[in-house]
Amino acid sequence: MLNVKLLSLWLTTFKSKLYAIVLVSLVVRVIGFFLLPNQPTVALAPDEGGYAEIGKLVTSGQPTTSYGGLYKISRSLVLPASLLNKIGIEPLSSVRIIASVYGFCTLLLVVKIILKTIDINEVREIDFKKSSAIVALFAIFAFLPSHLLWSMLGLRESPMEFWVMSALASIYWVFYIQKQLSLQIVLWLVVSIVLIFNSRPQVGWVLGVTLLIILLFKVRNRIAIVLIPVTLIALGLGYASVSLSLQKQDVFMLVATDGTATDGTACKDSNEKIIVQKVEYICKKTGEKKSIIGLQNPAEVVFEQTQGIPLHHDLNQVDAASMIQTLSCPNSGETKFDKNFCMLWRAPYMSATFLFRPAIEIDVTSRSSFLAALENILWTGAFIFIITMLIKKRRLALLGPITPSLIFFGLYSVGAGSYEGNMGTAFRHKSLILWVVLLLLASAILAKKTPTHRNESSGNAV
Repeated sequence: MLNVKLLSLWLTTFKSKLYAIVLVSLVVRVIGFFLLPNQPTVALAPDEGGYAEIGKLVTSGQPTTSYGGLYKISRSLVLPASLLNKIGIEPLSSVRIIASVYGFCTLLLVVKIILKTIDINEVREIDFKKSSAIVALFAIFAFLPSHLLWSMLGLRESPMEFWVMSALASIYWVFYIQKQLSLQIVLWLVVSIVLIFNSRPQVGWVLGVTLLIILLFKVRNRIAIVLIPVTLIALGLGYASVSLSLQKQDVFMLVATDGTATDGTACKDSNEKIIVQKVEYICKKTGEKKSIIGLQNPAEVVFEQTQGIPLHHDLNQVDAASMIQTLSCPNSGETKFDKNFCMLWRAPYMSATFLFRPAIEIDVTSRSSFLAALENILWTGAFIFIITMLIKKRRLALLGPITPSLIFFGLYSVGAGSYEGNMGTAFRHKSLILWVVLLLLASAILAKKTPTHRNESSGNAV
C-alpha cells in the first residue's frame, strides 16, 4: 500500500510522468525482445536477417562484399551490433538490441528537449490539460504499435531516427537554449550528420539541405556563420565515409631472362609470363600501392540520385502486393527536363500517398496492411486536427524552433513519396517523421488564440 502511495505521489509531476513513460517503454522493449521470433521476421522486416549477417561477418573479420555497399550504409547499426556479437550474443539478437537501445535513447532525448524548453522558453507554465496532452502525445510516440515495432526489430529505422533528431536537436539547442556556440555542439552536429549517412545517405542529404536552408536564413547570426561551413564539412565527411574506399593493388615489374626489367602494369599475377616485342618477361611482385576510389563531386551525387528516383520507384514496385501506382505525366519525353517535370508533376500525389495511405478498402492486401490502414486513420485525424486548430487559433506555438523540423518533414515527404514504390516500405519509412506530426500537434495545442480585430478594438476602448 505504501509503495502504491509513493508511486502515485511520484507520478503527480509533469516530469515524473514523462520519465514513467520512458521506464515503461524500457520494460516493454525487454519483454518484446524475448517474444520476437528467433528467425528474421520475413513478413515484416526481411532486411534484418541481412544486417545480422553483416554484423556476423564484421565480427569474424570477413569481407562484406557479398552485400555490396549495404555494410557502409548500415554501420550505425551493424558496428555496435558486432561488438555484442563478439561477447557471445547471436547476430540477430545483437542488431535487435542495438535498434532498441537507439529507440530508448530517442525517448530520453525527447524528454530532455521537452523539459529544457519548458524551463527556459515562453511555455514556463502550462495548465493541467495542456501538460496532459503533451504526456499523451509522448506516450503515442513511445507506444504507437508500428513505431515501437520498427524500433525493436534489427532495422536502420531506429538509428536513423535517433541521429536525425539528434542533429536537429543540436540546432535547436544552440539557437534557442544555449544561445552560444561550443565545441560540444559542433561535435554533436558533425557526428550526427556523419552517422545519418551511415544509416541512410539519402536522408543525410535531405537533412543537410534542411540545415543549410535554416542557417542561410539566419546568416546574420554569428552562430549560423560558423555552422554553415561546419555543416558542409560534416556533409563531406558523411558522403566520404560511405562512398570512398581504400583499394590495394599489387605492383609488378617485368623481368627478362637477361635481367633487364621494365614496367609491369600489364601483369596480373606473380610469375605470369608476358611477351613484349618477342622478348619473354616474368612478372615479379615488387610491392603494393594503395589508392582511394569512389571520389565524386557531392553536387553531382545529389543530382544523380535525384535523377534516379523514378527508376528506384519502378524497382520498388516489383513483386509488391501493395504497389503504389505511378501517376501518368502529360509530358512523356525522355530528356532530363521531361523527367524532372514529371517528378514535380507527380510530387503532390506521391507525397499525399506517402502520408495518408494505406487506406481501408482500397489498399488492404493482408492482415499487416489492414493494421497499417487502421493506424493510418490516426495520421489522417492528426492532420485534420492540426488544420482545425490553425484555423481556430491562427498560429502555432514555438514556430521558430520547430521550423527546421517542418522543412525536413516537407523535403522528406516529397523525396520518400517519389522514391517509394510499395505501401509496405513507405509505411515503415513514414515512422521517421512521426515525431514531427506529434510536434505539430503539441504546437497547435500550446498555441494561444490570436485575438480578432474586433476583440482588439474592444480591448482598446476599455
